[in-house]
Amino acid sequence: MREVRRDYQSIDWDLLVSEQWVESYLNSLYFMKRSNELEDAWRDLWAFALYVDRTGVQSLSELPWWEYSLALEWIEDHVIDVDWFELTLESARRMLGRWMDFYTHLEKIGVEVDQTTIAEAYRKICGGKTLKLVEKIPFTGAEPWMSIMVSKEQSVEFQIADFWLIILYAQVGNSWDKLNEELKSAVAVRAKRKRIEQLREKLRAANCEDDPVQLVRGQVDEDDIEDAERWFLRRKTAAPE
Repeated sequence: MREVRRDYQSIDWDLLVSEQWVESYLNSLYFMKRSNELEDAWRDLWAFALYVDRTGVQSLSELPWWEYSLALEWIEDHVIDVDWFELTLESARRMLGRWMDFYTHLEKIGVEVDQTTIAEAYRKICGGKTLKLVEKIPFTGAEPWMSIMVSKEQSVEFQIADFWLIILYAQVGNSWDKLNEELKSAVAVRAKRKRIEQLREKLRAANCEDDPVQLVRGQVDEDDIEDAERWFLRRKTAAPE
C-alpha cells in the first residue's frame, strides 16, 4: 500500500483508475488469502492506469475491445519493467486476466464497467494458441485519441477525427485555408468544417495552435493517411456537439 500511495502521489492529477479502487481491490486479495499476488497485481494495475489516462475516456466502459491490444503494446514500450511487460502470449494473458479480475471487483463495489468488452479482448487477443494483436483498428473518428493536461483541474480531449485532421493539415502544407478548400469535394461538409473549427479551438486551449503537427509527429504511417483521406472525403459524419 505504501507503493500505491507513493506512485499516486508522484503525479499531480487524478487518474480515472483511482487509488481508492486499486486499494479496495488489493485489500480484497489480501482478505481472500491471495496476498502472494499483491505486488504483481499492483504492477499490472498501475501500468493499466497510466495507459487509460492517455486515452481521455471518462469511463472504463468506453474502451472498445481493440483498445486493450493498444494498451499491451503501449505498456511494453513505455513502462519501465522490461522483463515483466515483455509482450508475449503469457504476459498478455496475465495482464488481461488481472484487469478482468479487477473489473469483477469494481462491479462488486458498485463501479459501472463493461466486462463483455474486455472478455472479447481476451478471447480475440490471447484466447488461442498465439498472440493476436490488432493490426488494423476500425476507427470511426469519434474514439478518444489523446488528452492534454493544461492545468491540474483541466484537460483538452482530442478524438481520432482530430488526429486525422492534423494529418491532412500537414498534407496540404500546414494550411487551414487549404484544408477547408479540400472540403469542397467531401461529403458532410458542414459537419467536417465544424470539426475543423472545434479542433482549432482545442489546439488554442492546449497551446498547440502554432505547431499542431507536433502532436502527430512520429505516429503517422501510410495506413493512417489513407484512413484520414477516406474519412475526410467520403465518410458521412454527424455534426459535433
